[in-house]
Amino acid sequence: MDFKKRYEELKKQNFPDSERIKFIADLGASEEIEYHYQLICTDRDEGTNLNLSGSFYKHDKKGLEFLFEVLDNEDNENLKVFIAYLMAETLSKLRHRDFYVEFCNKLIPVMTSLIETKDAILRQKIIISLGWIGSSNEIDIFTKKISEDKDSLCRAWSASSLMQMSFHGVGKKLLQEKTKAYFASAIASETDLYACGIMIESAQILFGKKWISSSAVEDVDAEKIEKARKSAVRFLNK
Repeated sequence: MDFKKRYEELKKQNFPDSERIKFIADLGASEEIEYHYQLICTDRDEGTNLNLSGSFYKHDKKGLEFLFEVLDNEDNENLKVFIAYLMAETLSKLRHRDFYVEFCNKLIPVMTSLIETKDAILRQKIIISLGWIGSSNEIDIFTKKISEDKDSLCRAWSASSLMQMSFHGVGKKLLQEKTKAYFASAIASETDLYACGIMIESAQILFGKKWISSSAVEDVDAEKIEKARKSAVRFLNK
């Protein structure tokens, strides 16, 4: 199957959805790991948002081994974050595989070494993706970030990642015990309303409450966010 030819034909047609989706699925099921990665990089560089990474997990262990090799030979911080993000996304779809823990244990130290980058956009990517594969050992990283990071979205995504971890193998009770005070403090002091809304929404999922709707957060509804803030802080400070 000539994937390069198919890609060029799709490009000429402006990537119609049905053909694009089939191409991505076929590419993931193929042995063309390096070419698949190259196209993901092209997609990033050209801003075409084709979701080519969506099927990379189908390359299974071989795909991750390829990415680890690429990561080991990369010095550029921006690209290291890009690769780590792709690896975390891929691993998050392979939790059932026997190599999952081993590969997470190799990747997490790389990600934590990048989480203090001065570039806020890169920090956001690491925070989000670490939430997909992080263990209980990473809880303290997020509780620190939720209050101390200078970027409001980094603070927001740290809260979201703590919530995400409860769906990805970290015990909800442990998360509740270790994060309750941090959520209370961060929500009470957050000055950015959107970030505050994300924190409240994350906390309500983790603690099984209903303080605010997703639409109110997305709309940055100040009145509803402030009302929810009071309710959340009251509960979290108990």
